[in-house]
Amino acid sequence: MMQLWPVARRQILIAWLLTGLAMGCSGCGGWHVPPGAKQLKNPVPSNSATLDAARALYGSDCAKCHGINGDGKRPPGSAYSYNTQPTNFTRKRLMDAMSDGEIYWKITNGRKPMPSFKNRLSDEQRWELVNFLRTFAHPFNSVSPSASQTPR
Repeated sequence: MMQLWPVARRQILIAWLLTGLAMGCSGCGGWHVPPGAKQLKNPVPSNSATLDAARALYGSDCAKCHGINGDGKRPPGSAYSYNTQPTNFTRKRLMDAMSDGEIYWKITNGRKPMPSFKNRLSDEQRWELVNFLRTFAHPFNSVSPSASQTPR
Protein backbone atom coordinates (compact mmCIF):
# COMPACT_ATOMS: atom_id res chain seq x y z
CA MET A 1 0.00 0.00 0.00
CA MET A 2 2.83 2.39 0.83
CA GLN A 3 4.36 1.89 -2.64
CA LEU A 4 1.18 3.05 -4.40
CA TRP A 5 1.14 6.47 -2.74
CA PRO A 6 4.23 7.87 -4.54
CA VAL A 7 2.85 6.59 -7.88
CA ALA A 8 -0.54 8.14 -7.20
CA ARG A 9 1.05 11.43 -6.15
CA ARG A 10 3.15 11.44 -9.31
CA GLN A 11 0.06 10.80 -11.46
CA ILE A 12 -1.83 13.60 -9.74
CA LEU A 13 1.09 15.98 -10.22
CA ILE A 14 1.38 15.08 -13.91
CA ALA A 15 -2.37 15.54 -14.43
CA TRP A 16 -2.25 18.91 -12.65
CA LEU A 17 0.68 20.10 -14.78
CA LEU A 18 -0.96 18.96 -18.02
CA THR A 19 -4.21 20.69 -17.07
CA GLY A 20 -2.27 23.86 -16.28
CA LEU A 21 -0.46 23.76 -19.60
CA ALA A 22 -3.69 23.22 -21.49
CA MET A 23 -5.32 26.13 -19.66
CA GLY A 24 -2.29 28.39 -20.13
CA CYS A 25 -1.57 28.87 -16.44
CA SER A 26 1.00 31.55 -15.72
CA GLY A 27 3.12 29.25 -13.57
CA CYS A 28 3.31 26.62 -16.29
CA GLY A 29 4.84 28.54 -19.18
CA GLY A 30 1.65 30.38 -20.08
CA TRP A 31 0.90 34.08 -20.27
CA HIS A 32 2.30 36.29 -17.52
CA VAL A 33 -0.46 38.85 -17.08
CA PRO A 34 0.20 41.49 -14.42
CA PRO A 35 -2.26 41.34 -11.49
CA GLY A 36 -3.33 44.95 -12.12
CA ALA A 37 -4.29 44.10 -15.68
CA LYS A 38 -6.49 41.25 -14.50
CA GLN A 39 -8.53 43.73 -12.46
CA LEU A 40 -9.33 46.08 -15.36
CA LYS A 41 -13.05 46.43 -15.97
CA ASN A 42 -14.50 46.43 -19.47
CA PRO A 43 -15.98 49.90 -20.15
CA VAL A 44 -17.67 48.78 -23.39
CA PRO A 45 -21.19 47.39 -23.11
CA SER A 46 -21.90 44.03 -24.67
CA ASN A 47 -24.77 44.72 -27.04
CA SER A 48 -25.67 43.97 -30.66
CA ALA A 49 -23.87 47.06 -32.02
CA THR A 50 -20.58 46.43 -30.21
CA LEU A 51 -20.71 42.67 -30.87
CA ASP A 52 -21.34 43.28 -34.59
CA ALA A 53 -18.37 45.65 -34.76
CA ALA A 54 -16.17 43.10 -32.98
CA ARG A 55 -17.40 40.27 -35.21
CA ALA A 56 -16.03 42.14 -38.23
CA LEU A 57 -12.70 42.75 -36.43
CA TYR A 58 -12.49 39.11 -35.43
CA GLY A 59 -13.09 38.00 -39.02
CA SER A 60 -10.32 40.21 -40.38
CA ASP A 61 -7.73 39.99 -37.58
CA CYS A 62 -8.31 36.85 -35.50
CA ALA A 63 -10.13 34.10 -37.43
CA LYS A 64 -7.13 33.22 -39.59
CA CYS A 65 -5.42 31.77 -36.51
CA HIS A 66 -8.19 31.18 -33.93
CA GLY A 67 -10.68 29.78 -36.42
CA ILE A 68 -13.93 31.09 -37.82
CA ASN A 69 -15.81 29.54 -34.90
CA GLY A 70 -13.24 30.54 -32.26
CA ASP A 71 -12.31 26.89 -31.69
CA GLY A 72 -8.61 27.27 -32.48
CA LYS A 73 -8.99 25.37 -35.75
CA ARG A 74 -7.51 27.34 -38.60
CA PRO A 75 -9.52 27.70 -41.79
CA PRO A 76 -8.49 25.49 -44.73
CA GLY A 77 -5.58 27.00 -46.63
CA SER A 78 -4.48 29.10 -43.67
CA ALA A 79 -0.84 30.15 -43.78
CA TYR A 80 -0.50 29.69 -40.01
CA SER A 81 2.53 27.49 -39.44
CA TYR A 82 3.47 27.92 -35.77
CA ASN A 83 3.89 25.16 -33.21
CA THR A 84 1.78 26.99 -30.62
CA GLN A 85 -1.88 26.01 -30.80
CA PRO A 86 -4.18 29.07 -30.92
CA THR A 87 -6.58 29.48 -27.99
CA ASN A 88 -9.91 27.71 -28.27
CA PHE A 89 -12.41 30.36 -27.16
CA THR A 90 -15.27 27.83 -27.06
CA ARG A 91 -13.87 26.30 -23.86
CA LYS A 92 -16.21 27.67 -21.19
CA ARG A 93 -13.96 26.78 -18.28
CA LEU A 94 -10.99 28.55 -19.83
CA MET A 95 -12.94 31.65 -20.81
CA ASP A 96 -14.73 31.90 -17.45
CA ALA A 97 -11.39 31.64 -15.64
CA MET A 98 -10.07 34.78 -17.37
CA SER A 99 -11.18 38.25 -16.36
CA ASP A 100 -12.06 40.79 -19.03
CA GLY A 101 -8.90 42.70 -18.13
CA GLU A 102 -6.76 39.61 -18.67
CA ILE A 103 -8.17 38.98 -22.15
CA TYR A 104 -7.80 42.67 -23.01
CA TRP A 105 -4.16 42.62 -21.86
CA LYS A 106 -3.44 39.57 -24.01
CA ILE A 107 -4.99 41.18 -27.10
CA THR A 108 -3.13 44.42 -26.40
CA ASN A 109 0.33 42.95 -25.77
CA GLY A 110 0.33 39.68 -27.67
CA ARG A 111 2.89 36.95 -27.21
CA LYS A 112 4.68 35.15 -30.02
CA PRO A 113 3.35 34.00 -32.32
CA MET A 114 0.34 36.27 -31.60
CA PRO A 115 1.05 39.90 -32.46
CA SER A 116 0.27 42.88 -30.28
CA PHE A 117 -2.85 44.75 -31.33
CA LYS A 118 -2.01 47.84 -29.27
CA ASN A 119 -1.20 49.95 -32.33
CA ARG A 120 -3.52 48.17 -34.77
CA LEU A 121 -6.79 48.45 -32.85
CA SER A 122 -8.18 51.19 -30.61
CA ASP A 123 -8.80 50.59 -26.90
CA GLU A 124 -12.53 50.42 -27.63
CA GLN A 125 -12.06 47.86 -30.40
CA ARG A 126 -9.97 45.64 -28.13
CA TRP A 127 -12.63 45.80 -25.40
CA GLU A 128 -15.29 44.99 -28.00
CA LEU A 129 -13.26 41.93 -28.95
CA VAL A 130 -13.20 40.83 -25.30
CA ASN A 131 -17.01 40.83 -25.31
CA PHE A 132 -17.16 39.04 -28.65
CA LEU A 133 -14.63 36.34 -27.67
CA ARG A 134 -16.85 35.43 -24.73
CA THR A 135 -19.74 34.68 -27.09
CA PHE A 136 -17.87 31.62 -28.39
CA ALA A 137 -18.05 30.00 -24.94
CA HIS A 138 -21.50 31.42 -24.19
CA PRO A 139 -23.23 31.76 -27.58
CA PHE A 140 -26.65 32.57 -26.16
CA ASN A 141 -25.42 35.34 -23.85
CA SER A 142 -24.65 38.75 -25.28
CA VAL A 143 -23.40 39.92 -21.88
CA SER A 144 -19.98 38.90 -20.63
CA PRO A 145 -20.39 36.11 -18.02
CA SER A 146 -17.54 37.46 -15.91
CA ALA A 147 -18.54 41.11 -16.01
CA SER A 148 -19.93 40.89 -12.51
CA GLN A 149 -17.36 38.43 -11.18
CA THR A 150 -14.37 39.44 -9.16
CA PRO A 151 -11.25 38.97 -11.29
CA ARG A 152 -9.07 36.02 -10.38
